[in-house]
Amino acid sequence: MNRHQWLAADPKGTIVLVHGTGEHYGRYEHVAAFLNARGWSVFTGDLPGWGRSPGRKGHIDSFQQYVEAVDEWRRAAREASGGKQPLYILGHSLGGLVATRYVQCHERSEEELAGLILTSPCLALKLAVPPWKVKLAGWLDSIWPTLTMPNGITPDMVSRDEQVQAAYQSDPLNYAKVSVRWFQELHRAMDLAWKERDRISVPVLVLQAGDDSLIDAEAIERFAAGIRSDAEFHRLQGLRHEVLNEPEKEQVMFQVETWMNRQDQQM
Repeated sequence: MNRHQWLAADPKGTIVLVHGTGEHYGRYEHVAAFLNARGWSVFTGDLPGWGRSPGRKGHIDSFQQYVEAVDEWRRAAREASGGKQPLYILGHSLGGLVATRYVQCHERSEEELAGLILTSPCLALKLAVPPWKVKLAGWLDSIWPTLTMPNGITPDMVSRDEQVQAAYQSDPLNYAKVSVRWFQELHRAMDLAWKERDRISVPVLVLQAGDDSLIDAEAIERFAAGIRSDAEFHRLQGLRHEVLNEPEKEQVMFQVETWMNRQDQQM
């Protein structure tokens, strides 16, 4: 398993960071630098099938592989802090779905986590998948689950920043395809995330891009409203999918830091 850590000089807490579809943890170095400077250590890694992780690119056999990867990063973070400091999980897009499923699948998460932070979480897709494609994917899942197809994400979808777009396009660690099994597992995980909203018992911050062509912002607001724990939702008007890579990223990171500090004061 590919794992990485950015340690603060004098840490007051830890964040487990989970990246999105087709990318890798290296794209969050600026986020880690911001957090490190404010006393937060960051533990992360490349999810199975992405970045530097071994195995077939863009493919998983089960969504549980993602959840297990996050659990490994969480255990490393806990061990580093001695379990005495607040621990948050921050997930973007696919990583937001993974982080959500992690909290839902681990009953002790309330004892171990101070909160859950989701940026443009992949809990509902903006564009409806045609019924014929869903049917075809279901058929192929049983005979050719590793068949890959383009994920449909273009650089202009992720950010308005042209430098970010260019870097996204040229990054050799980004991978623009997903397998049939991945597609099936993604939809199963999204369905379960909605059905098990009542299993989220930690405080939640949701920062949803207002101009998101990949994720349904209206649905994400409904999801947040249905969480029984303390959930705070913000729609960031005019921002595209990767809110942590938009020109306003400093403001977004300050928003994350402010929320965490407020949670810590209430503990």
